[in-house]
Amino acid sequence: PAGLTAAHYLSLKGYKVTVFEADDQPGGMLYSAIPSYRLPRETIQKEVQSLLNENVTLKCSTALGRDVTLDSLLDDGFKAVFISIGAHKSLRLQLKGEDLPGVIPSIQFLKSFNMRGEKLAKGRVGIVGGGNSAVDAARVALRQPGVTSVTIFYRRTRGEMPAFEEEVEAAIQEGIKLETLVSPVGILSERGKLSGVELMRNELGEIDDSGRRRPVPVPGSQYNVPLDTLIVAISEGSDIDCVSVAGANRIDVDEKKGTIRVDGETLCTNRPGVFAGGDVVTGPNTVVDAIAAGKRAAVVIDRYLRNEELIQPSEIRVPRHFVEPLKTDGTEPPPVTRVELPRMSVDVRTRGFAEVELTLSSEDAVREAGRCLRCDLEFTMPKEDSTRVEAAREQLV
Repeated sequence: PAGLTAAHYLSLKGYKVTVFEADDQPGGMLYSAIPSYRLPRETIQKEVQSLLNENVTLKCSTALGRDVTLDSLLDDGFKAVFISIGAHKSLRLQLKGEDLPGVIPSIQFLKSFNMRGEKLAKGRVGIVGGGNSAVDAARVALRQPGVTSVTIFYRRTRGEMPAFEEEVEAAIQEGIKLETLVSPVGILSERGKLSGVELMRNELGEIDDSGRRRPVPVPGSQYNVPLDTLIVAISEGSDIDCVSVAGANRIDVDEKKGTIRVDGETLCTNRPGVFAGGDVVTGPNTVVDAIAAGKRAAVVIDRYLRNEELIQPSEIRVPRHFVEPLKTDGTEPPPVTRVELPRMSVDVRTRGFAEVELTLSSEDAVREAGRCLRCDLEFTMPKEDSTRVEAAREQLV
């Protein structure tokens, strides 16, 4: 998402841009990891195509560090390079037996299904982790043939899971079990294959650097859970080896976090002409943050190529167009709570990968728009009608 966004906005400025994509389809996590029940493939393809034009050349199955290097790109005449390789590398549990058949990193599991249709889950499935990739892996596994049960094991409480609450709730509705305050301490095997996982119960201790209470193991609380498939989804990092080779042109990286170090305002790396953004800088983050990084990168690269100051001068932008406030007859109070998105019924959605969240009705869309507090009125409403501003706000609040 970050790379495509940067390419699009630079192309609109007239630059010729080449996008090198390691996978055989563009879109990054949008295409390779996010399941189609959340984001249909045809939607992604349509959106990606809308970003491409005659100024953008797309080269798929071309990986940085394998097929091209920063040195080769700059030697070939590229004036600037934006690194946006994402965070596609699942972190390991660092437990003996993690390489056994039946133990699968979450991103590998999701990519195998989304891009190649491979159904790797079978029998009793366990997922270790509490983020969106863990919940995605659980819901994808549930939809694969031969799966009899799916359980998510998380080391803290449900309230502290980083996954979107609506995704966790949807997973539970679909029959996925959630076991909290447990951590894996061993991987069990029989005849060279996964047979289960050894877990230890936790209790919450003091608040740690993440702002959440730290899970503390409870001595003597170990127990075993039989499994046929174990999906590891504790977090993701970036394949920074492709940019951190030794030498004078080495890009500065944070080895512990698996990210590239950049200037926070300009996205510049330590190497002139090389910029980075998205998950490779922040670690696993949202799609919209990656898109924002790509947009920022386009602005900075444009200024770099024009030999201008890289930090863009701040500009206050306020609404300019006046839109009449919503009028009501006074018999019904304005809506307060958010409209709930309709969802496909559980018994239908678990049979396949059709989009789960449906669209709002026209009535619900109007109702949701009516919740706007209209802060734009302060800037757009004619001065002589200033008294109407307060009246409109009182009506909406």
